[in-house]
Amino acid sequence: MGDAMDTQYQDATPAAAKAPVEGLTFHALYRRVQALAGQSIYPKPSGVERWSVRVGAGAALLGLVTGLLLDRWLPASVLLPLLLVCLAVEIGGFVISGALMARREYRQYIQPRLSHAQEMDNEFGHWQAFVADLQQFPQREREQRLRFVSVIRTNMGERMGLLYGSLQKLGPFPLLVALYVQYRGWKTSGWQGVSDVGWAGAILIFAMVLLYIMGWMLIIQRERLDTYVNLLEASLHDEPVASSLRD
Repeated sequence: MGDAMDTQYQDATPAAAKAPVEGLTFHALYRRVQALAGQSIYPKPSGVERWSVRVGAGAALLGLVTGLLLDRWLPASVLLPLLLVCLAVEIGGFVISGALMARREYRQYIQPRLSHAQEMDNEFGHWQAFVADLQQFPQREREQRLRFVSVIRTNMGERMGLLYGSLQKLGPFPLLVALYVQYRGWKTSGWQGVSDVGWAGAILIFAMVLLYIMGWMLIIQRERLDTYVNLLEASLHDEPVASSLRD
């Protein structure tokens, strides 16, 4: 099994991932980082796996909409079979996608330490290739872009602190606490507690969820800026070592 994983790891280093950067622009950095994020030692999801997830999610959404909105106009004899079909399609889609995903990535669960080490080796190889490509550009140009993206990252962190405070470090915990406070009496009051919030409460809940989603989008953007900074810094710090090796 270890030999098979080593072979799979060696085959998981495509030449496309080592394509040179066409120019030192942030758009080129974005495209290259996207390629790095898509690299894996495991096979990519097949079309069947992707479509099974989409079909399952679509069936779940259709079932929710049908059960909540059409119960006033459709009789139970028609509504119940439709909901059962949606439920069966949903379960089938998610079961198929889960089985295919487990078949594709089962090695990382059987040998998690070995798989993690091979994943890091794979990512490190692509990282080194990217840094080597960046070192082909003039040092002054890299330093200028590093200063620029560092300022943007600092300003984004300050704005996020003003908007979210220290809650941005708690992950999903604030949202789970708010949901618990809202629905802690659900067992006793049934669905009445779900809708018994009033217009003011509905607006506050909508604003909370919207800000939470925006916060996650900003965090993802901040992580991408961190990647740009780390790559540019690595290309500047590792350059003397690379020059001495060439000499």
